[in-house]
Amino acid sequence: MSLTTDAASAPFPPGLPVADVVAATWTPMPTATALAPTGAAPSHAPRRPALEVDEPLPMPLASWGVPEARLALDEARLACHVPLAPVTLISALTTVVFRCGDHAVKVYPPGTDPGHLARLATALTGSASALLPIAPPIVTSWGVATLTPWVGVAPRRGPAPTPAAGWAGTGALLRAFHAEHLDADVPVWDPLRRVVTQTRDLPDAAAAVLLDARGTLLDELARLRSPLGVGVVHGDVSPSNVLAGPGGPVLIDLDFAARAPLEYDLSSAARRADAGEIDAVTYLAFCRAYGHDVRTWDGRVVLDAIAALGGVAFRIWDDRRAGRELTWLDGAVARWRTPL
Repeated sequence: MSLTTDAASAPFPPGLPVADVVAATWTPMPTATALAPTGAAPSHAPRRPALEVDEPLPMPLASWGVPEARLALDEARLACHVPLAPVTLISALTTVVFRCGDHAVKVYPPGTDPGHLARLATALTGSASALLPIAPPIVTSWGVATLTPWVGVAPRRGPAPTPAAGWAGTGALLRAFHAEHLDADVPVWDPLRRVVTQTRDLPDAAAAVLLDARGTLLDELARLRSPLGVGVVHGDVSPSNVLAGPGGPVLIDLDFAARAPLEYDLSSAARRADAGEIDAVTYLAFCRAYGHDVRTWDGRVVLDAIAALGGVAFRIWDDRRAGRELTWLDGAVARWRTPL
C-alpha cells in the first residue's frame, strides 16, 4: 500500500517503506536481545507466526490481581530508596497502580521483563513530554514494580488524578513528544504478539484464522509507506494518559512506546471520531494542534485493522479472566477471514 501525500516535515523521507526505516535506524541494546521485535518482517516472510513469541509485557493470569499486587508492593518497600506512604488503590486491570503519598507505584504481573521497562526509561531519559520512573524496576515474588512521582490534581471524588488536557492539548503534547524523542532507542513496534499468546487454547480452526489475519496485517505493515515517517510512538494516546506535571502536561503509561509509523498515535483519535466518541469539532482541534489529519492517508486502514485485531486478543483475555463464555468468537472468526 502506498501514498503520494506530500510531507515535507516528515522525520524520514515520505514514501520510504516502514521495514526499511526500521532496519536503518534501530540498533538493539546488547542487554535486551530477547526483546528483538519481529513485527517489521520482510514481506516475503512466512505468514504463520512462530509458536513462541517474546512477550515483555504479558497479560496477568486470572489468579493475579490487587491482593498479589499489594504483596509485590510490600516486598518492593524493602528495596525502595524512598519511603512509601499509606496505599490508595488507583486502578487495576492488566497492571495495578497505587498512590503512595507523593509517589505512584505501578505493579506489573509476574513474567514482565524488567529489562524492557528499564530500556524505555533509559531511552526517554530527561523527557520534558513524558513522565518516567525515578528508579529501576523492582522485581518481586509477586510482580515487577516501578516508582514515579505522583502528579496531577485530585478530582472532587475518587483518588485518581485528573487529565491535564483535552484532545487539543493532547495533540500539541503528542507533537512535542514525537519531536523530542524522534531518535530514541526504543524497541521496534511488534504489534499483535498477544494474538499468538491468547489463541493458544482456542479451537485449532479459530486460532488458524486469527493467526493468518495477524500474518496478513504484519505483511501489510512491512509494506506501508508512512508520510510522517517512523519515530517513537506512545501507543495509547488519549487525554486520560496526559497529566499535569511540574513543568506542564506529560504523557504517562509509556509501556508500549516503540518505533513505528507516527500515524499510529494519530489513528487512535481518528477511530474515536469515527465511532462518535469525540465530535467533529474536538477531532479537528486535535488535528490542528498536532498539524496532521491521519484520515487523509489510505494506509490508515492497516493500522485500524491492527488495533481491531489486538482488541480481539484483549477481549479473549478479559472474558477468560472473568469466566465468561466466548460466545462472540464465531462472529469474530468470520470477520477475520478477510483481514482487509
